[in-house]
Amino acid sequence: MADQTKEKSRDTSVDKLYEILSKVFEQQQQQLKVVPEAVKYALEPNPVKLAGPGNYISWARHAQLILSSHAYEELLSADEEKLKSGTITKQINDRVLVWLLASMEPPIREQVETITTVFEVWKALEKQFSGKSNKMQATRIMQELTNLKQGSKSVTEYAGEMKRLYRELHYYHPFQPFDKNDVAVHHTWFEPFVGKLFLDGLNQEFDLRRQLIFSKLNG
Repeated sequence: MADQTKEKSRDTSVDKLYEILSKVFEQQQQQLKVVPEAVKYALEPNPVKLAGPGNYISWARHAQLILSSHAYEELLSADEEKLKSGTITKQINDRVLVWLLASMEPPIREQVETITTVFEVWKALEKQFSGKSNKMQATRIMQELTNLKQGSKSVTEYAGEMKRLYRELHYYHPFQPFDKNDVAVHHTWFEPFVGKLFLDGLNQEFDLRRQLIFSKLNG
């Protein structure tokens, strides 16, 4: 009888121990499933540090891509009212704001670090740099276009580089038509100019072909 009592006591102890171990194991599993807050919301550093209008376009593009990959792009259009309504929490706004400020050079950061929302910082920088940046980029691209030479590139590579610069010029300095027919007029005027730049930049072995093309254009 005593042996049976001891056996039951031992079984009960084992059951309790098993129950405790099961709970501990379950808690550990739950902890593994929960992603730490810092990891869950970690944003990759922007590879471009905002220094002014010269690199604003590149900085803004990288910032948008990083925020979009974390589903935070709404912050760029979320004003104070959305924050108050609870659509976006202050914690998320502040977390992204810290990240955004860290992607700027000190002189730029000091201009906006007292602003409290991501949206207001974004709009302030856009207003300050966007127009200037586009003009600077357009000027830079135009200089590259006029000075571009074939050099060691193949004709295909050279033509590809010319097309890339041409597309970038239209992106940073788009033509604003007043009439739908203005676009055709613009292309009629501008494309021969780019064509001449292309021919001028070809290597000397293409001199004969270049002269033939010029004679046809002027004929």
